[in-house]
Amino acid sequence: MIVTCYYNLNNNLTTYVDLFSILGNSGIPIILFTDPSLVSHFIFQSVTVIGTPIETFELYSIGMKYNGPLPSHSTPTKDTKEFLSLMNTKIEFIKKAAEMTEDDTFLWMDCGILRIIKNKERIINKLKVINQKKFTKITIPGCWGFESPFSIDKVNWRFCGGFFAIPRHHIDTFYTHSKNVLTDFCTLPQYKLTWETNVWYIVEYCAAKDMIDWYFADHNDSIILNLS
Repeated sequence: MIVTCYYNLNNNLTTYVDLFSILGNSGIPIILFTDPSLVSHFIFQSVTVIGTPIETFELYSIGMKYNGPLPSHSTPTKDTKEFLSLMNTKIEFIKKAAEMTEDDTFLWMDCGILRIIKNKERIINKLKVINQKKFTKITIPGCWGFESPFSIDKVNWRFCGGFFAIPRHHIDTFYTHSKNVLTDFCTLPQYKLTWETNVWYIVEYCAAKDMIDWYFADHNDSIILNLS
């Protein structure tokens, strides 16, 4: 079961619908969360569309309550408070999807991930295989090794961010750890609202190393193909 979301933060709906249509017509079961006003744009063969205002999600609300400066190495036109809050909500979308289904494995995919993919047919075929796999750990790709340098002001690429697999039995624990780290980042003076990959880095480093199975990849076809 693939889980994803689309909320129109940058007025790029048409681009994302076109990208998503390849996944939407693949036959792979997908749950997509979006704003109620956008549900009709994502009606595809095997997609269950959940129209839910983004403001109803707890992790998004934690991020939006943050009133401090954003990371100094952020891109102002992209890395807004709304965007960073949305990125940190990925595990909550999975948690909600798990409450609606009986699947044991959930695959997070960014809605527009196919924009970084060259061989889309090969990726779709690989996803069909992965969707049938059973996972015992959170299986997640990344670019940097464990204990890579960390700064709240820069993206940490220990994890790629756009794709990972998580078994049902780890969802609540990973959600709770993510919520706690995000809350600290948004409330303690030495920290800032930051990218979800930075939050996950701290979660892994402090609490979840034994539940994570990491594999090397980059922001290209390897993000999915390198999952063995």
